Amino acid sequence: MKNRYTVVQAAVHSRKATFIQMKHFYRYLPVGEEVRRQSLFVVSGGYTLIPPHTPYPPLNHPDDHDLRWTQGRTLQEYQVIYITRGGGVFQSRLGGSAQIKAGMLFMLFPGEWHRYSPDLETGWDEYWIGFQGKRAAELVAEYPLTTAQPVLNIGHSERLVEEFSRIFQEMRDEQVGYQKVIAAGALQVLAVAMAASLRQNFAGTEIARVVEAAKANLRERVHEPVNVEELAVELGVGYCWFRRAFREYTGISPAQYHLQLRIHHASELLRTTTLTVEAIGQRSGFESDNYFFRIFKKKMGYTPGAYRSMTNTDR
Repeated sequence: MKNRYTVVQAAVHSRKATFIQMKHFYRYLPVGEEVRRQSLFVVSGGYTLIPPHTPYPPLNHPDDHDLRWTQGRTLQEYQVIYITRGGGVFQSRLGGSAQIKAGMLFMLFPGEWHRYSPDLETGWDEYWIGFQGKRAAELVAEYPLTTAQPVLNIGHSERLVEEFSRIFQEMRDEQVGYQKVIAAGALQVLAVAMAASLRQNFAGTEIARVVEAAKANLRERVHEPVNVEELAVELGVGYCWFRRAFREYTGISPAQYHLQLRIHHASELLRTTTLTVEAIGQRSGFESDNYFFRIFKKKMGYTPGAYRSMTNTDR
């Protein structure tokens, strides 16, 4: 039985590891008017460790959250459910049917009929949180989970299990202000899950190899302008492919990535040296003083001189 808890034990500190080894934990939280005014607030959460040949789900959940395979259910909240061991099936009205394996995450949407269950032969271990809020839909829309595609394969993520465990510990302790902490934790769960998915998608790919090499090259050349087309040639790839791959991997173009590095380099020199603004612009690869002044203000919100005055009050 000890091996069943390997992922959790590796992810959390001793106190949390002891807490998480319980077979079940869940909370359905009382939510007052002040909490409901938050952009997002957590209404439920927990974990369930289901051994093989064990009835599912456990009893004692509220009637409006009761899940039976023969009926399915519809909730009025979002839920994020992460499976760390075993496998099963998930079905929803718009998403259809999906086989669930360890390392997969699926989302339940308000008003969307669904049902799910572990395989009888394997059982599964699940970690979940439920949330609502006036901006919940807007925040969820930033991620690739939709009613039509509610399942994401993110692999085994100890970091994600740790984020869940922090939320559960706050739920258990219920100290003053815990609702704000677990609301932030819910956003962190989404962010960590999406990052894990992206990293798994790119792991070992040609895109990852080329873009990481390009990023290292650009970081070493913050003192000079770089011709991105020539960089693509140096890396042995076509420019169009390189530019598209770089944006897919980082979210911005290689030229913008390098510009941000140069602006950061210039801002650091402004804070830590007595070099003239013009000299700093040149050392950051800006051949024109006017362009340096203009682009620095656009990116940082201040002219170089004003930024220096604001960040170096002791000078």
